[in-house]
Amino acid sequence: MMPRFFHVFLIFICFLSALAFAEDESFEKIKMQAEDGNAPAQFKLGIMYYKGRETTQNYTEALKWFQRAAEQELPEAQYNTGLMYYEGKGVAQNFTEALKWFDKAAKQNNPKAQYNLGVMYASGEGAPQDYIKAYAWMSLAYSNGFEQAKNNILLLNKNMTAHEMEKAAAQAAEIKKSFKK
Repeated sequence: MMPRFFHVFLIFICFLSALAFAEDESFEKIKMQAEDGNAPAQFKLGIMYYKGRETTQNYTEALKWFQRAAEQELPEAQYNTGLMYYEGKGVAQNFTEALKWFDKAAKQNNPKAQYNLGVMYASGEGAPQDYIKAYAWMSLAYSNGFEQAKNNILLLNKNMTAHEMEKAAAQAAEIKKSFKK
């Protein structure tokens, strides 16, 4: 089992990233665009419901709009959908579903999602514990500028053999090749 540090830090980072907020557009204008299927507007509307900006805070509505944008392959929305499932906001907590959405965003090179996948694999949340996958995803997050991954990589180093780290590096290289451009 990985240290509790992973969990506390994951929640802190996720909370900070969920605090992005909609531009200076009216709620009604964004809602109309979102209802017309505009993925960025759906994402903004999700943020507005999440934060209670120009509307009542409503996590269920936030999740609905994040998920609609996520289904259109918007990585930030996929990440936030995963976050909602991870934290159980607007929906019952579901690590398997969180892992699914983080995976989709991570494969579009979203470093926060890559980091969260690493945390989940390290702790065995949503999938069996797998330090090799954890290390691979943490390495990718770090190589994409997510500095917080460095400390967790160092912690993983203490729990892995040299052979396992080599396998993780090879796995990270394979994953990176598959990223959507």
